[in-house]
Amino acid sequence: MELIKKSLGMIAANCYLIRNETAAIVIDPGGNSEVIYPLIGKRKLLYIINTHGHYDHIAANNDLKARYDTRLAVGQYDHEMLLNPELNLSATFDAPFISIAPDLLLKEGDSIQFEENTLEIIHTPGHTKGSICIKMGDELFSGDTLFFRSIGRTDLPTGSFKELENSIKSKLYIMPDDTKVYTGHGEDTVIGEEKKYNEFVKP
Repeated sequence: MELIKKSLGMIAANCYLIRNETAAIVIDPGGNSEVIYPLIGKRKLLYIINTHGHYDHIAANNDLKARYDTRLAVGQYDHEMLLNPELNLSATFDAPFISIAPDLLLKEGDSIQFEENTLEIIHTPGHTKGSICIKMGDELFSGDTLFFRSIGRTDLPTGSFKELENSIKSKLYIMPDDTKVYTGHGEDTVIGEEKKYNEFVKP
């Protein structure tokens, strides 16, 4: 199993591709489809997963769906955000974007199997109402919930600092300190680093 990270789109959102020799999953395709295509190659694209519904994390949804026989998945409370340019913030950039509707609405406790790996869905509201994190073994894809010594914005539609703080404290900070965190923007981190140095949400 191989993990590839690319910063894509106008705000350099981190897109992750999990792949083996025959299949792949893409997390947060924020644009630049032409960069993603060769990384998938002739593999079967099993899922596109959006950690939340903001434009910078979904901008390549339609391109990938048009090219591959795949399923689009998003947290159940961000379904409307994909379909509304005001809510997904694409209208803010004068580039109104409506994503193809998701095939799968994810909720707390759901899981997606990829070979021997289980992708566990964790509902982490705060950045958006439907934000999710994805845990795969000792690795966590945090979307815009948790960054390196920072957190996602909570002043956008459906955001809430109180909910974000609770999500991080009750669901992420309980993980082992050496849990690797692959963030939605910027550099990677680990849970122990954030518990010790993150000034926005302290344990």
